[in-house]
Amino acid sequence: MSANEVLKDIPVKQIHVPGATVLHRSRRAVQYFTLLVLVAIPTSGLFRIDPQAGAFILLDRQVWFSDIFIVMGFWIFVASLLVMMYSLVGSVFCGWMCPQNTVSEYANMLTEKLLGRRAQMMDLSGDRMKVASRKQSPLNYLLLAVGLLLPAMLFALIPLLYFYPPSAIWSLITFTDDARLAGSLHWIYFVCVAVFMLDIVVIRHLMCKYMCIYRVWQHSFKTKETLHIHYDVVRSDHCATCHYCVDSCFLDIDPRQTEVFDSCVNCGECVTACDELHAKSKKMDGPGLLSFAIGDKDRPKKKGREKGYVASFFNRAKASTMATLLGAALFAIGIAGYQSDEFSVYRSEAWHGGKVLDYRISIAHKLYHPTDITLRIEGLKAGQFKLQNAHVHFDTAGRKDVMLHIDQSLPKGLHRFHVYASSTDGWSDKFDVTHFAPGS
Repeated sequence: MSANEVLKDIPVKQIHVPGATVLHRSRRAVQYFTLLVLVAIPTSGLFRIDPQAGAFILLDRQVWFSDIFIVMGFWIFVASLLVMMYSLVGSVFCGWMCPQNTVSEYANMLTEKLLGRRAQMMDLSGDRMKVASRKQSPLNYLLLAVGLLLPAMLFALIPLLYFYPPSAIWSLITFTDDARLAGSLHWIYFVCVAVFMLDIVVIRHLMCKYMCIYRVWQHSFKTKETLHIHYDVVRSDHCATCHYCVDSCFLDIDPRQTEVFDSCVNCGECVTACDELHAKSKKMDGPGLLSFAIGDKDRPKKKGREKGYVASFFNRAKASTMATLLGAALFAIGIAGYQSDEFSVYRSEAWHGGKVLDYRISIAHKLYHPTDITLRIEGLKAGQFKLQNAHVHFDTAGRKDVMLHIDQSLPKGLHRFHVYASSTDGWSDKFDVTHFAPGS
């Protein structure tokens, strides 16, 4: 048997290096999934703002500020849940989900591919943009402009989706007349495109470094127990003359010297870079020197710390945990007691010789599907009032008024009557009215 045949029979086992093949792709998948969620939330009817009705749209229903349990419960739940996330995983939102970082990394990648690695659109040092000599062609500049303009045009549509239904946005794109669209909406869209273009072309990661207030808010809840990048100091000899992790960081920080308060967004690109370098190297064994860690790995463990850092997190976040549960409970109570329709009865503006004879019944339907509402009056005889319509039909959410006229021959005195309303959805309510008849 030849030597080659013997070698073929020897099993070869490839050792997986953590982060080298999984971490980067996973982060990209989460970033793209976040963009899809941002588009799916308004288009699916999960959440949107109706500027004409002055209401939120949640689960395809209008939510007014009078629905206090839903409004307060939702915001308390979301805010406290975010605080818990910041306390446990730090700035993971910025590195894994923030659209600003996603589009900035895309712009950096496209610029590097078309103009060269050192072609930065904006540098605080004042140096001019350095374009690779072999890539100084008008075609590359044109492709870069188009490649940055198209994302700006798409991103500018996302905020509009939170104020207009998808069908109205389609009318905007196709320049079709639509009564739901504001007359200046095309100008508003143009301004949004200009703002996003400025952000993608010039600002990029400068937003994260110097301008993002959201990052400062996150830092308020970070501690040494929060998720961070850990550097294996014991094997620091592997780092001799190597700055591969620093070059991979799009925020220009040294991952080997991270602090509690820094610009690190826990993206893990430095972890991936170091792992890939060790996987390709024939001199360095083991995984990379950088890894994600919760708590201080270099601090010696003490007795009584067996409960782990997750339990320690919940001990530090008692207030946030209670607020999250409270918000969820308030939201559930609000959804359970939600009224799909509301109505009120008040005096009309029409006066008859100083007498109030007309009332306006204002009906509001808060669901975005058809319904029929039936009105009836109790407490007055048939000839003592005249109802404009006893049945009101709604094709979608909206408001309608029904006039109620009281006959002037009503005997002098106070007359109490009730207005009842019921819908085909099972909703019913009543409104008590006290009418004063001065007599003839």
